[in-house]
Amino acid sequence: MKPKNILFIGMGAIGSLYASKCVSNTVEISCVARSDKDEIQKKGIRIIHPNNDESIFYPKEVFSSIKDVNNQPDYIVITTKVLPNQSLVQDIKPLIGKKTCLVLLQNGIHIETAYQHMYPDTPLISGLAFVCVAKIAPATIHHQDYGRLILGLYPQGTHKYVTEFAAIFDSSDISCKVSDTIQLERYKKLIWNAPFNPLSVIYKGKTTQELLADKVIKERIIAIMKDVQRLAASDGYKISDDSIKKNIDDTLTMKPYKTSMCLDWEAGRTLETDAILGNAIQRANDNQCDVPELRLLYDELITI
Repeated sequence: MKPKNILFIGMGAIGSLYASKCVSNTVEISCVARSDKDEIQKKGIRIIHPNNDESIFYPKEVFSSIKDVNNQPDYIVITTKVLPNQSLVQDIKPLIGKKTCLVLLQNGIHIETAYQHMYPDTPLISGLAFVCVAKIAPATIHHQDYGRLILGLYPQGTHKYVTEFAAIFDSSDISCKVSDTIQLERYKKLIWNAPFNPLSVIYKGKTTQELLADKVIKERIIAIMKDVQRLAASDGYKISDDSIKKNIDDTLTMKPYKTSMCLDWEAGRTLETDAILGNAIQRANDNQCDVPELRLLYDELITI
C-alpha cells in the first residue's frame, strides 16, 4: 500500500513535535518551514524530551514556501499561529485534491469557518494539543510535559479520515482521543487558554505556577474561566464546575511553564489575541452573553 503523504505547515514547537510523532511506516512526512529549511535539511529537528533524552527527526522533504510544494497531500496539517490577515486559507488551494483532508492543530474557537467556506467538500479535522513545548533555537524544541491530542470532524460527527489520522500516533507515546463533539473540546481548552495565555503577558512573563501562587491573580483566573463556561453554555455546550477545578489542580501539578503567548510576547512576535479572546468575545456578542472578564482581558492585552 502506498504510504500516506502528510504535509505539516508550520514547524514551530507544535508542528515539529507532532510531525516527529507520526512514526508509522505507512506515512511520509514533509513540511513547510519558512525560516528553518536549511537547518532542518542539514541537521534535522532536534527534540529534547521531558526526561532530557534527545532525538533527531528528519522529514522526507522540507519546503521553504507553500508554493514550492509539488503534490497534493493526503493530509495537510496546519500548526501555524492563528493570526489576523493570514493568506494561508487561499495559499493552500493548489494543494487541495479530491482525497485531501485538512487538519487544524491550533488554538482558539471558531477558527475553522474560513476553511470550511473555502473548501466545503474537503474533510476538515479540528485538533487540540495539550502539551508544554517550546522552540528554543532554530530547528530545536524542548518538550517539557504532556502531549495528548484530541481530534474531531468539524463541525461535529465522525469520519474515517479522523480515525485514520488518529491511528498514525498509535506507535508513538502520544495519547490521541477522537471526539464527535470537537467544539465542546475547544471550549474546554479555552477554559485554560483564555486566562493563562493573556495573563502571562499582562503580568510580564510570569509562569503558570507564579500566576496561581498570587491569590488575586488566581481569583481572576477562576473568574475568566467562569466567563468561558457561561459562553460555552450560550453555544449549547455544558462545562461543569469540576472542569474548572481540574484545570486549576492540573496546572498546579505540572512543571512551571511559560505559555506560548508569553514566549511570543518576549520574542516580539504577534500574539494570538483574536483566536483566543477576540473570537470568544464576538461569539458572546452574537449570543448576547455577558463576559466582562474576557472583555477586560482583551482590552488590557491589546494595549501591550
